[in-house]
Amino acid sequence: MMSWRTITVLGSIATIELMFRKFREVIDTDDSISPELRLSLHATMDERLLFGKERLFNSIERQDGAAAMPISPPRNNSQ
Repeated sequence: MMSWRTITVLGSIATIELMFRKFREVIDTDDSISPELRLSLHATMDERLLFGKERLFNSIERQDGAAAMPISPPRNNSQ
């Protein structure tokens, strides 16, 4: 049996993946976006999605019952 935390995390991941899928549809169907920019946007979205999933899965690995850290995108110090 899965814990309530695991079920919650899996539900969150499904919701996030659905949002990303919708963003991809917009990116792929908008003719004003150049092919090079599309590739860059998809690569960035893949990176952020993997990062978010990793953070969510790490949150269920905590054994001490501490609250999960809020998810925020990785910082880009070059800006």
